[in-house]
Order: sequence, then C-alpha cells, then structure tokens
Amino acid sequence: MADVDMIPRSYREGLRARRTLFAYGCALAFVLGLGGGTAAWVRWRLAVETPRLEQLRAATALAEATRNQLAAAQARKEALQQASNALEALRGSGAVARLAGSIDGAVNDGVWFDGLQFSRTQELLRDPLPQPLPVGTLQVQGAAGGSVEHWHLANRLEIAGQAQDNEAMSRFLDALSGDPLLTDVRFLNSSASKTDTGVSLAFSVAGALRPNGSTP
Repeated sequence: MADVDMIPRSYREGLRARRTLFAYGCALAFVLGLGGGTAAWVRWRLAVETPRLEQLRAATALAEATRNQLAAAQARKEALQQASNALEALRGSGAVARLAGSIDGAVNDGVWFDGLQFSRTQELLRDPLPQPLPVGTLQVQGAAGGSVEHWHLANRLEIAGQAQDNEAMSRFLDALSGDPLLTDVRFLNSSASKTDTGVSLAFSVAGALRPNGSTP
C-alpha cells in the first residue's frame, strides 16, 4: 500500500523558513550580546585608564617644566661664571701668581735673572672690531643684558737674565714659548760677558701673560 503525504508542501517550506529565521535570530542576538559586552568592557577600561593617562600627562608636563627650569638655572650659572671670570680678568686677579708659576716651571739651574718687568693695560675695543680679535681679548656681557663688550687686556713681561751657556738659555726660552699661559714670547737679544767663574750669556726676552677667559 503506497504512503500518501498529507502535509502540504507550502507548510513544510514555511516551517523550514521559520527554523532558518530562528537560527539567524539567535546568531544575531549572540553577536549583539557580544558587541554589547565588548562595548561595556571598553567603557570600563576607558573609565579606569583615563585617570591614569591624565596622571601620566601631568607627570610628563611636570618633568618637562623641571627640565626647562634646570636648563635655565644651568644657563644662569654659566653666565654668572663667565661674568665672574671676566671680572677677575679685568681686575687682574691671580695674574702675578700665574706668572710666577710659568716662570718657575721654565727656569733651570743654568739661568738666573737680573730683572723682571710686568705691566698691565686694558683697552675697550670699539666697532668695527678688528678681525681676527687680538690675542688677549675678553668678551664681557654688559649690565642688565646689554651688548657684549670686548676688552683687550695686555699683561706684558720683560725678563733680563743670565745663562751659563747656550743650552741653558735655549731650554729656558723653549719652556717659556711652550707655556699655554704665555703668548707672543720673543727673544730680544743676547751677549757674552766674562765673569769671575768664566763666561756667561746675558739675554733678554719679552712676552705676554694670557688673561683668564680671554680668546686665544
């Protein structure tokens, strides 16, 4: 006996469509639920991290301000140090001590002095400034941030001495010429003379002591 399907075909297709729509609806609800949960988690994270971010921004701004203050303080310190060095140079502070150290480092057992002359001069250079600036030129910042002044300082010395031989005199002159504190060292003259112990060389030499803070 043959089976007869009494269920209409349209009913079956409608049932199939309802099942499909139900499955899509469940999937959509799942997606919407997941999206809502994710959005809630993001909002929570923002609520937690935003104050931290603001704190980091405030700390960064404070650190930057501190760095700027330190840089400004360092610049003021360097400016004050330069001004102090310039004032000492203009006053000639320590010039005699530096000269004594240079001479003490150059003299040897075969050399002695008959005389030493030391003189200081100060000259304010006017525009237009000579180029290059003379050796011994000191740059001084004017008062209250004024224009830079250029002073030419000259600490000149002349030595008249005796040497027991050419070697002793040459060693003395080479040591003076190589001293970084001295400049423009010049041999002037020499002559031989007889003494009770033999023959000595009379000589004279001139140079200049470089002021502290001056341009080489």
